[in-house]
Amino acid sequence: MRLKFLGTGTSQGVPTIGCTDPVCLSENPKDKRLRSSVLVTTDDDRKILIDCGPDFRQQMLTQQEHNVDAVLLTHEHNDHVIGLDDMRPIIFRSKKDMPIYCRQRTGDEVKKTISLCFLR
Repeated sequence: MRLKFLGTGTSQGVPTIGCTDPVCLSENPKDKRLRSSVLVTTDDDRKILIDCGPDFRQQMLTQQEHNVDAVLLTHEHNDHVIGLDDMRPIIFRSKKDMPIYCRQRTGDEVKKTISLCFLR
């Protein structure tokens, strides 16, 4: 199993808008962090995405990743779920539903927030 950290930033990313802290003003690429997400590749090459925030599209393009087989959502905050809409190209290419694993509360909130993603 392999873990690829797609983002390790805060809920607003790093730097945040208007931030004047040294980290925010740093030119070091390690101080430019996207929102939290992890891509797990299993031994049989299945890809499981942990959290799908607003940086999902950029993260996948930057890492040259093209497929996801399932999604695990840790909770319903937008910085962990709002990128689900950007999964449409992956779902269309695969021609099958995307399994999403989460707690009942998370699923209910996500369906309200981005209901378009759950239409057939």
